[in-house]
Amino acid sequence: MTAFAAGTIVFLAFSAQLPPPALPDVEAGRALFEGKGQCLSCHRVQDTGATTARDLSWIGLLRPPDKLRAAITNPKTHPAASAFGPEDVDRLVSFLRTRRTLWALSSEPAEREVAPATGNAPFFNRPQRDKEERPELLLGALQIRRGATVADVGSGTGYFTWRLAQLVGPEGKVYAVDVQQSMLDLTKTAVAEHNLDNVEYVLATETSPRLPERSVDLAFIAYAYHEFGDPEAMMAGIRRALKPGGRVVILEYAKESKIAPAAPLHKMSFEEIRREIEPMGFVVDQLLDFLPVQHGVVFTIK
Repeated sequence: MTAFAAGTIVFLAFSAQLPPPALPDVEAGRALFEGKGQCLSCHRVQDTGATTARDLSWIGLLRPPDKLRAAITNPKTHPAASAFGPEDVDRLVSFLRTRRTLWALSSEPAEREVAPATGNAPFFNRPQRDKEERPELLLGALQIRRGATVADVGSGTGYFTWRLAQLVGPEGKVYAVDVQQSMLDLTKTAVAEHNLDNVEYVLATETSPRLPERSVDLAFIAYAYHEFGDPEAMMAGIRRALKPGGRVVILEYAKESKIAPAAPLHKMSFEEIRREIEPMGFVVDQLLDFLPVQHGVVFTIK
């Protein structure tokens, strides 16, 4: 992969676009969850509850409100759901949205070898890529608004760039960022093939994305972070480029996946992603657990 070559690193954030639930609703939802709903008889939250169903300690990072509401009211999985009125369901959703506690990282971090930069255009444009990675589902879940400004850090062959440019529309803007001019040239070709003119091309350095301060709503980093020669400097530059409330999406092939189409050096574990990025002043805001062979994580500024 090119130094940032494949596109962008991802993890989705719905909650960054939503106001926090009101405290009275949260506490009322907690009472329903622990009492009338008897939810702890199946689910676990941190150190309390059963383990016969999904652990809900971090469900607020995994599901937006509409998905939580649909799960609560699904009679197949929750036969007693009819006992809850609409206000009860809203309060339960408010409580579950606050469940965002991830497990603690291990105290002995392993050193990660930075992958060498490559320019494997055939790999990035392989015919089966859409089926393997489901880009439309991924980008749809990010709920990128029209008129937004997005930085595709590690644009590579433009696989995500033109898709992002279509999503933000002519009112929006995409910065295609890469450290290799050859990759930016390929990105330009892909964008031109889709008749788009809302993309600006930025030749970055190993220590800076060279983006204007407070200029982007979303920094999209797909399969590129693991090749950053100086990740701390690069992420500091990305942090400076974010507008207030901006998000960073990190997408990496999962080291835990045996079928992810990348060599071991070009994969990362979720723990590695958290361990490196959280200390740089970011916090996990959303996890994309539906991706087939990738980790998708959305961060916001701490």
